Amino acid sequence: MTVEGNTQFYESLTGNNRFLITKDTIDKVDKKYNVRPFIEAKPSETKVNKIELEFIDLSLFGYGDDHLEQRKNMAAILEKSLTTYGFLGLKNHGIALDELDHLRSLAQSVCELPEDIQQQHLAGAMKSDLEDRSKSLGGERGAGFKPKKYWSMKNGVEDSIVLYNFRNMQQPRFFDTDFNKYPELLLPHLPEVAKYFRALHNEVLRKLLTLCDIILELPEGYLWENYFKVIENDYVNSGNGFGRFMLYDPMNEEDSEKVDNNWLRGHSDGTGFTFITSQPILSLQIRDYFTGEWKFVGHQPGGLIVNIGDAMEFITGGYFKSSIHRVVSPPDDQKGFRRLVIIYFCNPKYPAILDPESLNSPKLNRLRINKPEEWQKISFKEWDEEKGRLFGKKAVNDSKGDEPNLVLLYGRLHERWHQVEKNFNLEEAKKRFKVIEI
Repeated sequence: MTVEGNTQFYESLTGNNRFLITKDTIDKVDKKYNVRPFIEAKPSETKVNKIELEFIDLSLFGYGDDHLEQRKNMAAILEKSLTTYGFLGLKNHGIALDELDHLRSLAQSVCELPEDIQQQHLAGAMKSDLEDRSKSLGGERGAGFKPKKYWSMKNGVEDSIVLYNFRNMQQPRFFDTDFNKYPELLLPHLPEVAKYFRALHNEVLRKLLTLCDIILELPEGYLWENYFKVIENDYVNSGNGFGRFMLYDPMNEEDSEKVDNNWLRGHSDGTGFTFITSQPILSLQIRDYFTGEWKFVGHQPGGLIVNIGDAMEFITGGYFKSSIHRVVSPPDDQKGFRRLVIIYFCNPKYPAILDPESLNSPKLNRLRINKPEEWQKISFKEWDEEKGRLFGKKAVNDSKGDEPNLVLLYGRLHERWHQVEKNFNLEEAKKRFKVIEI
């Protein structure tokens, strides 16, 4: 990137597509695609069962010996969240509210692009069950659009969600417009998109990892250096992730009844950490780890909701919890609003081994948390590829009740709805449920 006056110049890595970003080009494209403020739901007056997440104030975080005691206090709060519900909130994270608001405006218009434009920029096939997974990451993880009706739900219902995925935001390749084939609307906005996701990974995540080091009694910086550090132009050994603009449109009443008002079925993320923009619409629910009850997540204006994914659960031998969560239809007094989220799925490097033996944490060793015998030794790449293929498949989702059919991957269940049950193991799962073995 070079800057001349008020103009920023970006060149693709192949040298074939140089484009200019000026205020005039941004204004023209925004007008063409109706970029406008996103209207959030007003807070609901409906009484619901809410979970009270711990919110960590990141403005209190500081590096160095002078701030060590404060980091330890923050780590204690974080440990309570990560070892119980696997969810927490962040406030004063350093990303300005006006930047978040503008990204929401952009995300809204991207997800509203006409179907003919979406089909020119698909992440994969039109339906999950039509994907050739040997060639495509699919609508779940691939760069581009996942259109509505891509995922199968139960009773023959398909989803009503449009999303757009970004990949390689931490790498120079993100600005390679020949390689990425972005829609016209996104081209002048790539710098602000990259700025947001890079800040999450390199600043916000890094602080959380430092607190996790303290929890696990590792040298500060260990998790960052060995699992999540970004290495420029190294697409194998670098920490990575993918970003998402995601817009939910309400289902019709008949379909909503068939899926028990679920807009997105209960699942855990395959990631290391997931960052979600907080919002007032009551739709996100966490399955209480201890009681099995579904509880709504409240709102922190300008805040971020963070949850642990499978990768960090496995790396810590189950000490950190990758909890089940879902999205449901909001209360009646919010029915007229849409749910829009900006998500960052943050991952460790692909060769990272997903078990506690490689971590060698003094804390986990003292607690005698080891790799269960049934777990096969796998890398993050292996888990990411297999779990990513399953999310919208009919054979997995067409089941009775909330829980999908269970799938056994590398000695581990792809979703773990029964963590709190002391005697629940693979043998018990096979007795009580349909378990698909891959």
